[in-house]
Amino acid sequence: MRLLLIRHGQTHANVSATIQGADDPLTDLGRQQARAAGRFVVEHFSVTHLYASPMSRARETAEIVGGYIDLSPAFEPGLAEIDAGTAIGMTWEAWSTANPDLALRMRSDIRTLEDGWIGGESGRQFSTRVLTAYNRLVTNHLGTDDIVAAVSHGGPLAWISARLHGDDMERWPFERSVFQNCSVTEIEIDADGIETVCALNSVEHLRAINEAAGLV
Repeated sequence: MRLLLIRHGQTHANVSATIQGADDPLTDLGRQQARAAGRFVVEHFSVTHLYASPMSRARETAEIVGGYIDLSPAFEPGLAEIDAGTAIGMTWEAWSTANPDLALRMRSDIRTLEDGWIGGESGRQFSTRVLTAYNRLVTNHLGTDDIVAAVSHGGPLAWISARLHGDDMERWPFERSVFQNCSVTEIEIDADGIETVCALNSVEHLRAINEAAGLV
């Protein structure tokens, strides 16, 4: 099987540095990025299955990509971004000011998997949920010629990347948080479950759009 992991397009909260909940919509640029990802995918792959996080930004991105590959997304809650609890809707600056001790832990190497969002998920809850969903998705298609696309978020993709690279799964994957909006990561998985990363955070299909928006 071949697995394509796609991060959602740019959102309004991405632009305003606001902590996201489930209903953060794409910007116009985010929709352009999703269309570019759809064109890239249909030109290079014959996708047989499409999955997505149910959060609105991933849902909209998947629906746009799905329009190019003639598939409607099946929604996988395990691929959703971390639940930020009471911080949702706050800017990072305002939240950090209100929670200085937790903010220090959340942004440093002393952060443990027991740390997390007040009223939301801890790192352990989040990583377990994401990797369970990833394993389920792979198991459902292992040993087939299926080409599977899944639209998710930066946080889940970082955890999946950490697993693929053999990192210590008891640490937050800070160094794997590299996924740009509507990047495509390609993974080949053989019948024995051996994973090979063919492309990581590929964004060439977005170059013209992002340059025009001043993002490159």
